[in-house]
Amino acid sequence: MKMKQINLYMNDDQLVNAAIDKIVVEIVNKKENGDTAQKILLTGCSPLAGTTSTSISIGIALANCHKRTLLIDCDVRKALKYKKLNAETTLGLADYLLKAEEGKIPESEVIYSTNIDKLFYVPCGAYISNPTRVLCSDYMENFIETLEEDFDYILFDFPSLAVVPDAQVLFNKVDGIILISTLGETRKKEIRDAKAKIQLFQERYYGMIVNKIPLDVYRHNVKEYDYYFVDEKGEQNLNGNIAYKQYQKRTRKRGKKSES
Repeated sequence: MKMKQINLYMNDDQLVNAAIDKIVVEIVNKKENGDTAQKILLTGCSPLAGTTSTSISIGIALANCHKRTLLIDCDVRKALKYKKLNAETTLGLADYLLKAEEGKIPESEVIYSTNIDKLFYVPCGAYISNPTRVLCSDYMENFIETLEEDFDYILFDFPSLAVVPDAQVLFNKVDGIILISTLGETRKKEIRDAKAKIQLFQERYYGMIVNKIPLDVYRHNVKEYDYYFVDEKGEQNLNGNIAYKQYQKRTRKRGKKSES
């Protein structure tokens, strides 16, 4: 039976892709065991922090590195009709876990291919009113153990820690934990609370991603962010780059000194 496909859209923003590349390099450098998948959990410090979009971008980037990558939507509290990616899916994580005891749904039935080569997706599935208990079950642990032999990376997209404790269920089952926050929206208390919850798993904490940073703020903190960017014609335009201007200035000075 042909695997159903989910269509994802790659981001063509050079700034966003450059930021994602930095994250991917950090993730790849932390991979220790080459025999099983590196399992990474992403969760927000606050609601609507952009965890899902970030997870998708990281998943696409890892797949582009020719790594078999699986993205699992663990937000089983939200009904399918409210999930953009899951709109055309039939079965997902919740369905598998609820029927695991009877063995009615094989793992392959809840894994969807995507239009990105080597990137696969497990949708959230049916709505569950008490997902924490289901996620705590041995069935979830067995599900992960089965999958990690077939993939290089597994990304778990969880709802915010500020709202529900679901992500905490897998803190001791994953290799890395990434927190997501939003500049100007996530409150300091929410960040402190999220970090307190991962304190016992500090060795697995990969860091925090901050979303929705205004360009002027980003430019102030990352001076040469656009050094290798290309224009619409695919050509580099270094004339406006600060580092290149400084290089030209030093070159002119050396030229004047040699002439004298």
